[in-house]
Amino acid sequence: MLQQKWIARITHARAHWATFHKRVRHNRNTVAGFNWNADPTSKDFYSLRANLIHGTISAVLPNVYARNPEISIAPSHAGADIKLFCNTLEKVTNKSLEHAQLKNRAKATVRAALTCSFGILKVMYQRDPSKDGYIQGRINDAQENLLAIEELERGLRDDQSKQASKKAELEELIQSLQEQTEVHAAEGLVIDRVLTENLLIDPSICEFWDYLDADWICQVIPMKRGQAEALYKKNLASAKMYQPGQGEFSYKKAKRLASMHLDASTAPVADDQQIAVLEIWDRTTQRVYTMVEGANEWLREPYSPPRAGERWYPFFLLPYQVVDGQFVGPSLVDLTERLQEEHNETRDRFNQHRDLCIPGWVASADINEKTIKKHSDSRFGEITIVDTEGKPLNQVIIPRGHPKIDPIVYDTSAVRYDWEQVTGLQDAARSTVVRPKTATEANILQRALSGRVFEFKDQIEDWLQEIAQYSAQVLLQELSKEQVERYMGAPLSKTTMLDGKLTITQEKTFDWPELTKEKIFDLVDLRIRAGTTGAPDGIEEKEGWLKVLPMITNLSIQMQNLQARGMDYEHIRNLLRETLLRYDDRIDSNLFMPNIEKQAEGYVDPSLGINLFSERRQRVNIETSNNSNLLKEETGNDTGG
Repeated sequence: MLQQKWIARITHARAHWATFHKRVRHNRNTVAGFNWNADPTSKDFYSLRANLIHGTISAVLPNVYARNPEISIAPSHAGADIKLFCNTLEKVTNKSLEHAQLKNRAKATVRAALTCSFGILKVMYQRDPSKDGYIQGRINDAQENLLAIEELERGLRDDQSKQASKKAELEELIQSLQEQTEVHAAEGLVIDRVLTENLLIDPSICEFWDYLDADWICQVIPMKRGQAEALYKKNLASAKMYQPGQGEFSYKKAKRLASMHLDASTAPVADDQQIAVLEIWDRTTQRVYTMVEGANEWLREPYSPPRAGERWYPFFLLPYQVVDGQFVGPSLVDLTERLQEEHNETRDRFNQHRDLCIPGWVASADINEKTIKKHSDSRFGEITIVDTEGKPLNQVIIPRGHPKIDPIVYDTSAVRYDWEQVTGLQDAARSTVVRPKTATEANILQRALSGRVFEFKDQIEDWLQEIAQYSAQVLLQELSKEQVERYMGAPLSKTTMLDGKLTITQEKTFDWPELTKEKIFDLVDLRIRAGTTGAPDGIEEKEGWLKVLPMITNLSIQMQNLQARGMDYEHIRNLLRETLLRYDDRIDSNLFMPNIEKQAEGYVDPSLGINLFSERRQRVNIETSNNSNLLKEETGNDTGG
């Protein structure tokens, strides 16, 4: 049977990735630093003196991803006149990704890549829970309430002992549904974050980027038994219990259990027990299979995604480091864990040595106890009288010595140097300046940081570009013109003067054609503007903008003046475009160029009912014609003479 074949494949994949998944959980615990076996009120509960790894991740994150990327869409073919369509798709894609909380999901994935070697996002389009692939972060609508009602109704039939509580909960759900507190059926682009250990990839792949060509990818979805039964309309009493050791819970209501390190098997209600739903994406047959561990039947009939993007898999993997010939590369935790241990061990020993240096006194045994007692009870600044019995004071009582501290033994500069070489973060970037630095030195260090994390930042932008490209392809297939109008607005009324008559026309605000998949994939070229995801350098950008602003303004005015005179202004346009490109390749020069076409149409003054620009153009043409005729007459007279 096909189900048995897939069970064998999943079992083999679990065994293949078991060591890596164990390391993933270890890395998470290392970054967190909590010792859950210790008393929460004791110092051992958080044993790390300095959590350098967590601090480094916090320093890297804003430098590589601090804001949503700027998406630019242009026609794939230079001759295609689809500028309005590109503007429409660009705006719709940006808004859809923003509504899908791309920034929060992407930042969590970047953090996962730094911690676990690579992070994962899943892009889906929500429409119908019974037909969509599994979506963890579904848009709230009444369909979820209906599924919850089905779950409670099933519980009423199966569990007689909990009828009262389930009936009360069912009544509240029905009441909320009747009050229509949520949209009946919400749809739109949804982005899920998948835990690293919850994605099983065909073990036959060799290098990381080969995952796009893997024969199959399986998402392990921990889910409550009752909700799985309500969603898939199946009795899952025979399903295998989900083992926490295979990965943390990913279902949103079970995350609280995972954060407290509780096993779902201890839950009092059987429906709250966790099971593992397997969603298998088979690229070979272009089918999606859904099953549950412990059962030999499909939870739903195998299907093919009707409106997928050009790539088959909706999973987008982001690596931190890529190693030639291996799928798993080292994470930031792998690279720095031993350095952190060495640093903390050095600091701990230094503090232990310092504890030995307790001030005290050593007294002669000939001195009676009362004299010593009096000396030990003396207060700060008080004169103490000691009976030395005729002996010199320095022979009776002296300060107690202690082992000297050698600073070289406890110096952590070597660890700090190794840390900088491994992570690429200098003192200024980590906000731990060891010695005072001038503004020039800090700027050099910041540039060094930019250069050393540029590779990871470039990978993030390529990854985001793939997500945006896939999302645009899905949206082109899913959205109707009515839905696009909500993003772009209704057509605008435009008043023009034609043959002396005032005419009102409707101007299109968007273009959304109905195309086949092949044309959709080849029609547009989507790009992420480089460097738009990192934290901006506000002061430097403002100074640069103040320098270039007068030049942009001057060139724009020159273009307008030349156009008004009917002269060629293309050289000014090219100069403006090249200048902005050299200043910053993220800037779209078209935003600063006057719209000559709109100027040519002119502006109709309601009080006069005339096209002001047309009147001005006619006057210019008459003057030019008169000057030309006058020039001909003068030339002719000169020739005749």
